[in-house]
Amino acid sequence: MATESRREFLSASGKLLVGGMALATFTAHGSDHGKAHGTSAEGHAIDAKATDTCATCEYWGGMRKVAEDKNRVIAQSMGWCNNPNSMNYQKLTMADHRMQKTGIWKRWGVLGT
Repeated sequence: MATESRREFLSASGKLLVGGMALATFTAHGSDHGKAHGTSAEGHAIDAKATDTCATCEYWGGMRKVAEDKNRVIAQSMGWCNNPNSMNYQKLTMADHRMQKTGIWKRWGVLGT
């Protein structure tokens, strides 16, 4: 094996090793983050009776669904606030974000009264 090709091989191997380690670290961190914050592969589980919470608001524009037991809203992490009275209007908010301003939250119609 020539010196130049050996150097190229070692250089390429090192980059591959560092990239693999970075990917493994990132994946492990993401999985631990989900466990720590009550998330799963489906998303965040938010109590359907929660008030002043983005995922249960009529105006929140994130991906969400009502769980089969109808006691939880399963929401993906981020969504747009579409409430013109909110200080977060046209901004991304987390599903479990609590509104600071009272009186502007409106229950999501799918959840009933």
